[in-house]
Amino acid sequence: MTSHQPPDPDAVMVSADQVKLLLPALDDAAEYKRDRAATCADCTDQPCTTCQWRLHAADAYDHLADQMIQATEASATRQRASGHAAADPEAGQ
Repeated sequence: MTSHQPPDPDAVMVSADQVKLLLPALDDAAEYKRDRAATCADCTDQPCTTCQWRLHAADAYDHLADQMIQATEASATRQRASGHAAADPEAGQ
């Protein structure tokens, strides 16, 4: 049994093709932020304020990518399940 929750008012529909573009872009953005933090001249023994923000942003990009992957996999699973039920009307009887 799945619990149905109302959609998040800030939710946005993203097509599979858009996800294929967004995931590498988020990965590149996170890598860029981490590279900038790693090469910052102002950081000696700990990250400066700017690099703390950069590292936080990189983590946020990674988290968003993980959420998109999970949502995409869940959607694909639901589509396979509904496609199988439609293809076999006697399924589950």
